[in-house]
Amino acid sequence: MLKELPRFLAITFVLLVMSSCKKEESIKINESNKAPQALLENEFIVRGTTFNTNLNTAYIYKIESDTLTLMDTISIKEKAFTFKGTSNQPEFYAIKVDESDVMYKFLVDASEINMFLNTNLFLSSTSSNSETQKVYSDYKSKMDAFDYKERELFLKYKSPQTASKRTSILNTDLENLQIEKITFVMQFIEANNNSQFTPFVLQENYHSFSTENLRKLHDTLTNAIKNLPSIKLIHNDIVSLEEKEAQQSIKNTEYRPMAYTLSGPNTNGQTISLASLKGKVVLVDFWASWCAPCRTTNPNLVRLHNKYKDKGLVILSVSEDKGEPEWLGAIQADNLTWNTHILDNNKTIAFRYGVSSIPHKMLVDKQGRIASGKISGITLENRIKELLTE
Repeated sequence: MLKELPRFLAITFVLLVMSSCKKEESIKINESNKAPQALLENEFIVRGTTFNTNLNTAYIYKIESDTLTLMDTISIKEKAFTFKGTSNQPEFYAIKVDESDVMYKFLVDASEINMFLNTNLFLSSTSSNSETQKVYSDYKSKMDAFDYKERELFLKYKSPQTASKRTSILNTDLENLQIEKITFVMQFIEANNNSQFTPFVLQENYHSFSTENLRKLHDTLTNAIKNLPSIKLIHNDIVSLEEKEAQQSIKNTEYRPMAYTLSGPNTNGQTISLASLKGKVVLVDFWASWCAPCRTTNPNLVRLHNKYKDKGLVILSVSEDKGEPEWLGAIQADNLTWNTHILDNNKTIAFRYGVSSIPHKMLVDKQGRIASGKISGITLENRIKELLTE
């Protein structure tokens, strides 16, 4: 299963680490730059230029599943080098020079790619007229900006003057940055649903998404992208996750125990309780403003609310926020217009229901019994429809 946060290679990378699993057909190394020439089908050529005059040898690696495979070596002559190869789909390569351990990562596709290396500043850049390369460049620029913001936050709160309260402020700022980043990634995938580079984006950020959002993102892809081997693997994983959640949901509905007492003040200070909602199908959503995965599922909650509110569905949102400003701000920002919100800032309700992580959604039937434990994605909506017909 693909569920792990991005891993780091042992060797230092200058550029953002992403992985791919594509098959290499062949690679041919040329030892000097040549004039532009027509490329054959699936062929690429990289024309490299270096800032330094004392470089001798470049080592070319292919990156597969976070593993480096040395493909060949090239002589650098008069600050220039060239190498060619073939690739059916975009792939990531890396280059290092002489005895340095610094790796310069770049994307390869069937195009002519110009590369510039400045080993004094540990910098590299590439340019190409390929549409895939342009999409990659846009994505990398934005992700580099997020990385820069994160570093700035750590430096900002490193000051002794902010030591007493820097942890809570830093965590809040980092959480907001993570929400912004995940939102960007989702929008990027949807906007580039036919790009050969999009599978890399989905792979790299796979573990930031709930099963529900993974399904949504997969379904936005064009058929051509869905048929790529890497996306087929992701789809198989999504199906497996959905089946497990469905099985767990069925298991949790076998006995339908009565739901525990649940009550608290809503956004207007009025006390609301689960018992008062008897006769309705209740979707209890444990969430928080600082929880990026929670926030990315909120648009689907809004959709479910609008679609089924007149058919007997009520969403009871239980927030684990510590303070009201963050809680109320997120409710307004995400357009959570229902008035059945409860602030569980000491996690009493979450503890009673055994909720150890969020997002966590559960369903209570019209008789006040737990009809489904943790549930999400398409399984959630299907179960809602079943309960509404009872």
